[in-house]
Amino acid sequence: MKTTRDTYPPIFLTPADLAARWKVTPMTLRRWRKAGKIKASFLGRGVRFSLAEVERVERDAQN
Repeated sequence: MKTTRDTYPPIFLTPADLAARWKVTPMTLRRWRKAGKIKASFLGRGVRFSLAEVERVERDAQN
């Protein structure tokens, strides 16, 4: 059975958007991505972070 979350296209954040959300620099996000702390998608030549992945990392950080 599909949930409401499955019916909408995924939302992606740019490194600048995520850096502002987490109050870190885009370079920090690049280091975390390369270290495997957060997964990213490559759309064309740009890097994007899915909102679902961002929320997963935030939940894991709270535990």
